[in-house]
Amino acid sequence: MRIRHSLTTLVPVVVMLLRGLSAEAQYGSPYPSPGPVYYNGSPGQGPAPGSPYGQMPPGGYPPTYQPHPMISHYDHMLEQHFNDDGTWFRNATDGFGPFNQPRSWYFGVDYVRSKTRQLDGIVGADGVQTYTQLQDPNSDGLLGVGSGETFYKNFDAARASLIPELGNNGIRMNGGFWNVDGSGLLLSGSWLADNTATFDARKDFESTLLGTADVLRLRRNGGRDDGAPFNLSGHTDREIVEQQILGPGQAANFDTVGTRTFLTLGNTFDILDRTLHNLYGLPVTNGSDPFILASGFTVPYDMDFILNHSLETMSAGAAAAFAPIYEKNGLKIRPILGGRFYQIDESFGFRGVSSLLSYGDGDADAFVNAKIFPVQDGVDQNGDFRPDNIEEDGDTTFVPIAGFSDTLMVRSFLDSNVVSNLGGAETGLHYTIGDKKGIVITGSTRVAAMLNHESLKISGDNIGNFMGQEVVPDPITGANIFIEMFDTDTTNGPSQNAFTDASNSTHLSPLFEQGLNAEIPIFSRVPVLKNMWQLDDAKLNLGWSFLYIGKVADPNQSVVWDTRPITGIFPTVQADRRSFYQNTLSVGVNWNY
Repeated sequence: MRIRHSLTTLVPVVVMLLRGLSAEAQYGSPYPSPGPVYYNGSPGQGPAPGSPYGQMPPGGYPPTYQPHPMISHYDHMLEQHFNDDGTWFRNATDGFGPFNQPRSWYFGVDYVRSKTRQLDGIVGADGVQTYTQLQDPNSDGLLGVGSGETFYKNFDAARASLIPELGNNGIRMNGGFWNVDGSGLLLSGSWLADNTATFDARKDFESTLLGTADVLRLRRNGGRDDGAPFNLSGHTDREIVEQQILGPGQAANFDTVGTRTFLTLGNTFDILDRTLHNLYGLPVTNGSDPFILASGFTVPYDMDFILNHSLETMSAGAAAAFAPIYEKNGLKIRPILGGRFYQIDESFGFRGVSSLLSYGDGDADAFVNAKIFPVQDGVDQNGDFRPDNIEEDGDTTFVPIAGFSDTLMVRSFLDSNVVSNLGGAETGLHYTIGDKKGIVITGSTRVAAMLNHESLKISGDNIGNFMGQEVVPDPITGANIFIEMFDTDTTNGPSQNAFTDASNSTHLSPLFEQGLNAEIPIFSRVPVLKNMWQLDDAKLNLGWSFLYIGKVADPNQSVVWDTRPITGIFPTVQADRRSFYQNTLSVGVNWNY
């Protein structure tokens, strides 16, 4: 018989490749033991006659060394025995041929987009009378003559949930290796860049109104739009109010009769009518002074009311994955044990601007320092093309709250920041679900008890009842408004109403995380990408994860809104903990080696 030389060359190669495969089969009978080793009594002089062993190495065998014919450097790299439904199986992988790597490495980089919890509760103190209650002490249901029902909006307290849901962009990296027995090492790290979500009450309200130029053009022709442009001479209502009508030095020079005009924009009262809005109020308490009848006040803001929510996070973790405890029908489940560090840097911010003016047509029981708006029903009753403005029910007057500030405008702010540093051990399960057409789905469920060190800090200025409280006129000065704050003017820097406070604490926070990822071998099928060496051995990675951490301080709810600067009472910080959670989507590239 004639044998081709090419076949004689191929056969050894095929044999070498087959030895690298993993074999799983019913285990056969064991090899017989060769029995004990017989020495001739002196180490290094060779085995006793009849011994099944060959020559002894120089120096002889140690007394405890018993070589076995099954111990060989040509043996299997991995050999496992396991029982499935009463039948024993043997799983062996050779260390020869293409499967001779003792472990496989992986590395991945993902872009992540995360949605974070919304802040909870109202902005301000709980249990404080609304602005409507304060301006209706007789509870007659009227804020002014013919002003209608009191359930319409009237400098209501705002909820922190008005801030849009916060989204952060970031990066996540992961890596590690898998051993041939299914165990491995899992490393991960992520960073979500600082981002801010904002609620601007003035911007939202004015987006529903006609612009100043459009309003003045319509007024010019009795409501008929002639199409001719209206020139504002490069000025805006807000600019004139801040720099001239309510600016520094205007308390003593305020135009109380509305006769001062500003080019084509109208007189003082016209501009204030278009600029001041019924935005929101800030409820605050004012200490425990027994001579103060009210427990607090809702302070009105008629120029700006802005809320911010900011967040930045980073994390790092390492976990050991053990050999699978379940492996059947494409599903592998491994227990994992490791540790994690997670940092949450979260902030809440409030910005408010208000005129130090009282105005509107109040009834007999309305306070002299009240800001009275007509019913906020969206109807333009006086035909000035601006619904629900101050002069909706007719002409009104604007009166400054004089006596303590040279500037008739107050700027308030409060910043609250919470930094939570969490660290601790975590445990859970890692699973691989199938491997169909090269698509691999992996996931993990993890729980942890994290040691949480929290640092809380607040700072601010002009938080309090800057409108003052109406009192019986002083017999000497004749003043009928009791001021609760120092001069609110911040033109030259912080006022005497500025404050700071800080607090630190450590406690345990539970953590739960659920994640799923799909690795898809798509790059080899996409033109251009399939020719990039950087994407060799790479797969597209799509992921989702949900993270829950309990007992994380809320930067809004952790503010104690108790303030009366004139008596030395300022807002403080006290941790109020809520649940923190994030929903995250990711897309990236995974390399496997």
